[in-house]
Amino acid sequence: MGELDKYVIRYGTDPQNLEEQVVIDEAASKPSMTYVIDNLDVGTWYFTIQVEDINGLLSEPSEAVSKTFQS
Repeated sequence: MGELDKYVIRYGTDPQNLEEQVVIDEAASKPSMTYVIDNLDVGTWYFTIQVEDINGLLSEPSEAVSKTFQS
């Protein structure tokens, strides 16, 4: 885990076009982490995660997972 630098969470309502992203720094110090994305609108949202190492190399995105929010 010492070579990890960042987690990159991408999300959006179109699984083919995840327009939003959150970058979480200091990934090596968070081997088991959680992150909450607030204020998502009603509908189905898709999420992927990637890791970036200290050399700037970015992994392939994970397979998308989804969550549907209802009013």
